[in-house]
Amino acid sequence: MSLKQQKEQFVSDLLGGSISEIYNVTCIALTSYLAYNIIQNFTNTRTQQQRNIPIIYDYILNVLALLASVTLYSDNATTLHYMIVLPGLALYASEFTSRSSAPNVPRKQERTRSKDSQELLPRKAFITAYRAQMLILTSIAILAVDFKIFPRRFAKVETWGTSLMDLGVGSFVFSMGLVNSRSLIRNQTASKSFQLSLYLNEIKHSVIKTTPLLVLGLIRLVSVKKLEYQEHMTEYGIHWNFFITLGMLPIALAVLDPLFQLVPARMVTALAITFGYEILLSNTDLLAFILTSENRFNNIITMNKEGIFSFLGYFAIFVFGQSFGSFVLTGSKTANNLVRIGGATKPNKPNWFTVNTTNGLFISTIFYHSLFYLVNNSWLFTSVSRRLANCAYVLWVVSYNSTMLLGYNLIDKLVTKNNTHSSYLLEAVNNNGLLLFLVANLLTGLVNMSVNTLAMDRMMSFAILLIYTLVFTAIAAVLHNHKVYIKL
Repeated sequence: MSLKQQKEQFVSDLLGGSISEIYNVTCIALTSYLAYNIIQNFTNTRTQQQRNIPIIYDYILNVLALLASVTLYSDNATTLHYMIVLPGLALYASEFTSRSSAPNVPRKQERTRSKDSQELLPRKAFITAYRAQMLILTSIAILAVDFKIFPRRFAKVETWGTSLMDLGVGSFVFSMGLVNSRSLIRNQTASKSFQLSLYLNEIKHSVIKTTPLLVLGLIRLVSVKKLEYQEHMTEYGIHWNFFITLGMLPIALAVLDPLFQLVPARMVTALAITFGYEILLSNTDLLAFILTSENRFNNIITMNKEGIFSFLGYFAIFVFGQSFGSFVLTGSKTANNLVRIGGATKPNKPNWFTVNTTNGLFISTIFYHSLFYLVNNSWLFTSVSRRLANCAYVLWVVSYNSTMLLGYNLIDKLVTKNNTHSSYLLEAVNNNGLLLFLVANLLTGLVNMSVNTLAMDRMMSFAILLIYTLVFTAIAAVLHNHKVYIKL
């Protein structure tokens, strides 16, 4: 058996792991963010200055801890939580004691924060942390999966089941949708009449905007074929890949713009797409068509059936992400912002659908977790499947990301307080997110072409992954230091 076939077999026919373990492992990101902010506050209190903690501590907490969680401590993530947070809590207790005995001094930063909250789209540190740590963990996983130090239960499942990497791709799409909603919020207007010329121009603009991603998808396709890089056909198909999915999302959004004008509640539209796709899977031959292997080489559609049909689920996740923007990104309430983007800047009267960020995340987390529980435990719906991006998978991704956003938000509210300096590395990664994701993919290919990842022992594997994360974060830091931000 060739090395390529061995590597393909290494990531095939996997069953995944438990959802509770995935939460435990990925919540290392929240624990690290909590510890970072505690240490940052402690440093600011001691020095009476607002500045970032040394970058080495930044790297240890926000990158190395995530690497350790999916490798060395993958079987004992709870211990890693304690190792990260207990020293920080000791500092927090020390700070609280010294603050309670010191005279009260007015905090200018709090007044600044209050002023910022009146902006339409203020800078929110917890969103930066959420997006950056998700990207860092995703970038670690795409290379670590090729080493034996990365547990097979974390790698993408074949068809049915849950895994860390399955959650990662959906979270990436959700995050893109959340950020994409910024332009919708800025341009919030009353419903306007349909004009064909404007509609076609919007589609043209979306195609031009996403061309770099589609080109990257084509480059990946060609390089995989030419370099004999390992492939996993049941992931997206023979020609389709994740870059193509990302590139097609804004185009589909522009094509369906009249629908969103007609039904402005994006959450409702996303739910309709999710359940409509599930009805097709459960009540037609579509499910059998996608899962059977006999038709793989019949035509271009069957060659890429997973990528084509899972796009419906990913598009729903993208729209769900947009729907969160109306209360997560904004600095003040807008009318009915829990379910729709737009409306008056100030609501006429309070109601259940007009919320601030924290309340909106609490409500969304409870709602989507409840919905996911009902769907995942009902015989009427298919089980969680990233390969299909079905209803259970979509609701799992949305409920998870709502929970993580709530966690980051609560840390900012309860711990960050008057700290105006967020993590330097997280800012750097967030500001060049898609570019760094491309860099991570290129570095992954380079490592795989240079060494036999399957032959590496635990310490050598960890050393390679450590160097990989250092290179990845160094590129992010250098670009950020020189204020070079490349939007793909």
